[in-house]
Amino acid sequence: MIIEVKNNVIITEWWTSKEDEDGKKQITKETVYGKNKGRSNETNDNEQAILEYERKIKKKKEEGYVENREDAILGEEIVVSSTLTQSFAPCKPISKLKKDDDPYDGDWLAERKFDGSCILLHNTGTKKIGYTRRIKPITDILSVVNEIKNALEKLPEESLIIGELIAFDKDGKEDPKVLKAVTTETTTEAKAKNKYNSLLSEGYSFTYNVFDVIFWYGEDVTDRTFLERLELTNHFGERNIEVFTEEMANQAKENDWEGFILRKADDNITFTMNGKPKRKGSYKFKFIETTDCIVTKVSNGSGKHEVRFARFRLAQYENSPFFDEPVLVDCGWAGGGRLGEENMDLVTSELMEKGYKLEKT
Repeated sequence: MIIEVKNNVIITEWWTSKEDEDGKKQITKETVYGKNKGRSNETNDNEQAILEYERKIKKKKEEGYVENREDAILGEEIVVSSTLTQSFAPCKPISKLKKDDDPYDGDWLAERKFDGSCILLHNTGTKKIGYTRRIKPITDILSVVNEIKNALEKLPEESLIIGELIAFDKDGKEDPKVLKAVTTETTTEAKAKNKYNSLLSEGYSFTYNVFDVIFWYGEDVTDRTFLERLELTNHFGERNIEVFTEEMANQAKENDWEGFILRKADDNITFTMNGKPKRKGSYKFKFIETTDCIVTKVSNGSGKHEVRFARFRLAQYENSPFFDEPVLVDCGWAGGGRLGEENMDLVTSELMEKGYKLEKT
């Protein structure tokens, strides 16, 4: 990442990433103007730009960024006896299996995928901490949930685990929307406790499923096999892990499950200290696939296609070091391709019903 200031413009360059591979180079230019005109603390455009630049640099350092490669290499070491910085990033499941992989070949171990909130729990040896997936410590807020409190009590010294907090309504259905009340750093302990108690009175229940273990009694166990790490996580309760079969998938689909997490017995995991999580150690097997691209604009084609929408402006979400959520990156225009005229006519008809109009060329 490169951040520089020229006159009153802050220029930032970075690269997006997808599935652990560098994506496109992105450049943002932010024009800054002076503040507090006529006051003792007045700044002109350039002075204010420098102040904003220094603030950005400070924030990135707090997140774990360093100024040179040598410091970055040294920073790969984590001290499990200290509070984690935001530069720490556990690995994520890979989005989907490779084309040649057969999920039903008997080699894959399956665990149900729930729709919850990722929570890390940490015992430094002197204190116990709960983090959001972006490594924001919110122990007091999370601890209003009995299941989190119990897991923290069981966590050995100098150990770090990653898991998922899940909320179920009175009918036993996952309800991820209510989790924000007890998992966001913008609330207070009192508000979180009131909301948690209110949800319990409405018939809600909560569970914390341990997904994996990263440190155990001070030892980095990410290079151990999945089965070895699974044995450690049984300290918190036995997990339901089975060899994946097509019958399991069909039954889960009928029951409206989100999907499964698939692993192989000898898979290991990793973590990074640059704030960008790698994807390793497990795969998502979801029944509803997320779309790879989003259509942001439509246009009629040319020639014989001028009577239908035949050009589509595409964009794609990719990871960014600046934001908690992926950013939308423009991918340019694309034609109808394999849609064919019949399907393009159907798209055109639906869009025109929604108020879109064909432009004359």
